[in-house]
Amino acid sequence: MTHQFCVVERIGVRTPGGALTSGARLDEATPRSRKSAQRSLAGAPRRSGGARSARGDVCFYVDSQGRQHFNFPQRIWLYPSVPMAVTPVMSIELETLAINLLTPMTRQRDFRAAVGVTSKRVRRLASRFCAECLLTAQSQAWVMQRSTIRAWLASRTRTQGRSRVGARSSR
Repeated sequence: MTHQFCVVERIGVRTPGGALTSGARLDEATPRSRKSAQRSLAGAPRRSGGARSARGDVCFYVDSQGRQHFNFPQRIWLYPSVPMAVTPVMSIELETLAINLLTPMTRQRDFRAAVGVTSKRVRRLASRFCAECLLTAQSQAWVMQRSTIRAWLASRTRTQGRSRVGARSSR
């Protein structure tokens, strides 16, 4: 069984005037662990060499049955019955996905969710991350580098630092 080519969007690696999309095989976005790959895609082709070398990437794709797959586990649940998911509009599922992407990039853990612990900062930034990064991806598959997520968080820290200084000086 072979998969047709699909468009995999590389989120956060835009070049000035460049397009976000690039042709890539669907199996490049399959889960990393052999067990989870066997469970989620019985009969799917083996991963390509490019997928194995993309250790710093997080991936998402929709299989032929319409099920969403990620190459990382959901560790934070805002609500016990709501899994992370890519949705075309802002939703609890998308916000949960954002929190599961942002949490491993931070050290502070001061917000207890229904399942798991994250930070208040991540909780505050999740909807903005959805709007700026996740909702802009329109394809059925995407890849995002962990370094891009870290850079996005760092830029928010710099932006917040500047706004606090501006608020103090105006007092």
